[in-house]
Amino acid sequence: MALFAAVFALQVADTTAADSDEVLYVVPIALLALRFGLQGGTVGALVGIGLIGGWDYGARGVDLSVFGGLCWSIAFLLLGTLLGRFVDHRRRLEAGISRYFEESLDLLATIDAGGRFIRVNPACERMLGYAAETMRMRPTIAFVHPDDLAATRAEHEALVGGIHETVAFRNRFRTADGSYCWLEWSATTSSDEVIYATGRDITVQHEAEQQLANHAQLLEAAVDERTRELEDARSKTLHRLALAAEYRDDDTFQHTERVGALAAEIATHLGLDAERILHLREAAPLHDVGKIAIPDCILLKPGKLTTEEYAVMKTHAELGARLLAGSGSPVLQMATVIAESHHERWDGAGYPAGLAGEEIPLVGRVVAVADVFDALTHDRPYKSAWPVEHALAEIRSGAGSQFDPRVVAAFLEIHEELAPASEVRDPRRTVNPSRREVSVRGRAGAHA
Repeated sequence: MALFAAVFALQVADTTAADSDEVLYVVPIALLALRFGLQGGTVGALVGIGLIGGWDYGARGVDLSVFGGLCWSIAFLLLGTLLGRFVDHRRRLEAGISRYFEESLDLLATIDAGGRFIRVNPACERMLGYAAETMRMRPTIAFVHPDDLAATRAEHEALVGGIHETVAFRNRFRTADGSYCWLEWSATTSSDEVIYATGRDITVQHEAEQQLANHAQLLEAAVDERTRELEDARSKTLHRLALAAEYRDDDTFQHTERVGALAAEIATHLGLDAERILHLREAAPLHDVGKIAIPDCILLKPGKLTTEEYAVMKTHAELGARLLAGSGSPVLQMATVIAESHHERWDGAGYPAGLAGEEIPLVGRVVAVADVFDALTHDRPYKSAWPVEHALAEIRSGAGSQFDPRVVAAFLEIHEELAPASEVRDPRRTVNPSRREVSVRGRAGAHA
């Protein structure tokens, strides 16, 4: 009001007719608006209008300039109300920001480029237990768990350097009682390198996540153990199924295992992938599972089979495939193929489908060589074992007619590695299973 009085006194002292002094009323009106908002601006405008009107009326009498007074009134009112409204709006925004800062449940902090707190909200004090002044006196890194120091420093440097904004960065802060709590931070940096950060206590969430992770590991371990048990049970079941097929015509119960091991060795020399070789090792012993359905009078006949008996014997290939078909197991699917195709011949004269050459599945061609060699080199009720040299000669002579030449070549390479030509070969000799798991002892298979 003192400013209004001073401006009015200046106006009274100015005896000229000019209205230049009225402009000075803008200053107190603006100051009132900035100090008191809309209310102050409005009051200031009305006071200014009243002083100008009173002076004009007293000095000029009835010769009052109506147009001039109206212009000054509008100008003062616009100045006071607009400036007052702006001030009120800004104060409401500041009040909202301040209320959010003070009442937020999250940690709100401003941090300088050197890593020191500039300001923290009450949530920091409640959550961490430190007074705001204590936090401002120490660098932020002083509160961080030792194991999180390197990551925190790197994140701070990236944030200040403008490399990226911080989103969901986690570290541990020491509280006033010496314990640690997990905080998750999001932050951004202003142009003057002041960091505006928001933190949230996620200690309970982190512990729950750890428990879930541990539980998941336990479940994974349990699943792995159960899978191993199922695989072991499946392997044993397949082994017993293979034994059932040879139960009546092989006193040693070793033929199926030898064929499986030798077939896997041949496949390795042919360059098949490891998973396929593993499946072949388990599937090959099931090649004669169809013999379960062959009558003993035919299967165990010591002499040569009649045409009718041989026709019945040959059905074991199709019967075995029918027995194994329909499974989702890769091993049993391969065993189905082997059971049906291991008596096919390279020249097309085999059975049951008369396939020839590459039409015969590779696993069937591999098992054919392994099965015949093992059958030739071992005693059976219907024949005596051949010397290994004679059996090798038989396999060699069958390349290109009975057997795939490439498979025979791989088989002969294996034999040369296991039994050099300089050795005296005993037809009953078995190669050390620990070396290759391959035995060159076989069973007689004249009926196969």
